[in-house]
Amino acid sequence: MTPTPPSDLRPTLRHRLEYGLFRLLDGVIGRLPWATVQALGEGAGTLFYLTDPRHRRIVRENMRSADLGLSETGTRALSRACFRHFGSLFVSLLRLRRATPEELDRWIKVEGLEHFDAVQAAGRGFIQLTGHYGNWEAVALAQSRHGRTIDAIGRELDNPLLEPISLAFRTRFGNRVILKDGAMRDTLKALKAGRGVGFLLDQDALTSGVFVRFLGQWASTFSTAGSLAARYDLPVLPVFSWPNPDGTTTVRFEPPFQVPVTGDAARDAWVATQLMTARIEAQIRKDPRWWFWMHRRFKTRPGEGHPLPAPLPPREWVESIQPPLV
Repeated sequence: MTPTPPSDLRPTLRHRLEYGLFRLLDGVIGRLPWATVQALGEGAGTLFYLTDPRHRRIVRENMRSADLGLSETGTRALSRACFRHFGSLFVSLLRLRRATPEELDRWIKVEGLEHFDAVQAAGRGFIQLTGHYGNWEAVALAQSRHGRTIDAIGRELDNPLLEPISLAFRTRFGNRVILKDGAMRDTLKALKAGRGVGFLLDQDALTSGVFVRFLGQWASTFSTAGSLAARYDLPVLPVFSWPNPDGTTTVRFEPPFQVPVTGDAARDAWVATQLMTARIEAQIRKDPRWWFWMHRRFKTRPGEGHPLPAPLPPREWVESIQPPLV
């Protein structure tokens, strides 16, 4: 049965074709064994690596500019691994959507829930920090399966026929989704209720962000999470995931941290954003295969474009970060 989209979002022919393809793949892949699904996904990722020169070029350019110390041979090997991983990730979502709770417990291993419980028990709300690393959809699904629900900020899919399916998947065990349009009101409401709000903080923010150091470059980054953490003295709870050789995924919550507060709102928001970004970078450097290198993270450049993006931070802000930024 085709879902009914909102009245102001009339599906196009392309939307209907995409929906039909989804139903076909969902009906087949959604019932296959987990190992088979992962193998199919890796194969699909390899196929896209071979046939998508634009994204292959973006991945390699990002890796070359990220001061990872890779040779050209290493860059090419890492880019192939990245395509295989994300092929597996996106195909496996069709299987995760139909997974029983018992299957989720076998496939996704959650560690560090005591850190979530500690910040939740404080009752002041908190920022749950992650990035497009590993399988971020599995993070939200697994933690809510264990009763640790959050409000996650996201945007609606462009296809109005697929959006209800996506929303049902993300809220299956009690998580709530805060849409980006008008998100601040609902975010503050959730925080005041003592809930955690999830942010993925590793996307290019265009001219709406502040510049922080990330993988050796200045990267335009949304400062909303940093501003909230500093303004309301909220703990920041990092969580990351990665695949294991046996086909399972590990989700690990790290100890929470507080951002420094000086009373200078602009400075405090920038410092908090830089510290959060540094946590994501540290995870990427542990194993770069699992980060979403296909995204043009460094598209926005300081002093370039119309309108111009935000200026670089004052030198004293940068020097206040410990350890010092390079």
